[in-house]
Amino acid sequence: MRFLEVSGRNYHLAQKLVDLTTLLEQHQIPVLSYKGPTLAMAAYGDLALRSYQDLDLVIQPEHLLKAAGLMTRCGFEIAPESWNPCQPENLRYVEHFHEIMLRAPDKSFFVDLHWQLAPDQARAFRLDVGAVWGRAEKTELLQTRVSTLSREDLFLALCCHGAVHRWARFKWLLDIAELLRKNRTLSWSRVEEITRNRPLARTSASLAVLLARDLLEIDVSAEAAPILPATERTRRVAAAICDEIMSPEGTIENYYTTLLALEGNPLAWTKYFCIQYPGWWFNQVFVQVSPKERALVPLPERLQFLYHFIRPVRLALKHSRRAARALWPMTVF
Repeated sequence: MRFLEVSGRNYHLAQKLVDLTTLLEQHQIPVLSYKGPTLAMAAYGDLALRSYQDLDLVIQPEHLLKAAGLMTRCGFEIAPESWNPCQPENLRYVEHFHEIMLRAPDKSFFVDLHWQLAPDQARAFRLDVGAVWGRAEKTELLQTRVSTLSREDLFLALCCHGAVHRWARFKWLLDIAELLRKNRTLSWSRVEEITRNRPLARTSASLAVLLARDLLEIDVSAEAAPILPATERTRRVAAAICDEIMSPEGTIENYYTTLLALEGNPLAWTKYFCIQYPGWWFNQVFVQVSPKERALVPLPERLQFLYHFIRPVRLALKHSRRAARALWPMTVF
C-alpha cells in the first residue's frame, strides 16, 4: 500500500515537473531539473523507487525575477521564511542566497527554484553553476525530454548537498550508493576535470564515498581513489558522522560544522556569520536547542525555557576548550 501511495505521488509530481519546465521554456527561461524525478531515473531507473516530496529546478540568476513572477501569476505562492525574507528583485539577495521556495496552487507540494546548487556558506564546496549549464543533458521523463544536470555534476552536487546537511537523511547516501553502483555511467576523468579548480568539491565527494563504503559496503571504482583522495581530516569527519548515524539521536551536530571541519578555517566562518548574518548567529546560539542540551540537563516541561540559557554556556565552554587545545602548542617552547 505504501509503495502504491509513493509511486502515485511520484508520477503526479513528475507530470508537474514536465508541465513547469515546459511553461518556463515557452517563456524563454532555460531550466534544469535537479533531484526529484530526474534523480530517481538517474540513480534507480524508475520513478517509483525513490520517494520525493517536492520539486527542484535550476535557473540562471538573471531569469529569477521573471521566473518567480511567471509562477506567481500561475498561482504559486512564495513561501514565507522566518529570518530570511525572500527578495528575488534584490541583487544582494540573489548574490548571497541560492533558492526560493514556492508553494503550489493546490498546496500539495513545493518548488525550490535554485540559481546556485548550495548555500553561500558552502560556496567553496559547490560547483560552478555557470559551467554546469554547458554540460547539461536531456533525459526521458514521461515521454518528454527534460534538461537536467550531467551525471557527474549530479553526483558532485549531491555530495555537496549531503555535506551541507551533515547527511541527516540516510536516503541521500543511498542515492550516492546507487550512482556509484552504476559507476560505468560515471566518468571519473570528467569528475577530475570538473573539480580541478574546486578542491573542496573533491573533499565533499571524498567524504560521501567514504560514508557509502563504510556504511553501505559499496565497492568504489579504483579510478576514483586518485581523484578523490581521503585525507586524515576527511576520515575523521566520516568516522564522526558514521557514529552519529548509528546512534539513536542521529546527526546531532549543527550541519555547517561539517563544512568547517572539512575546510578547517574557523576564522573565515566566524567572520562570515557574525558580520553578514547576525540573525543566523543569534538563532544558532540562543534560539536553537539541540539534544545535547537536553541530555546535559534534563528539565521538566515548565523549565524548558532554561535550555536557551544553557546552550550558549555549553557552546562557550566547548569552543573555549577547543581554542585552548589549539593554542597550547604555541605556548610550549
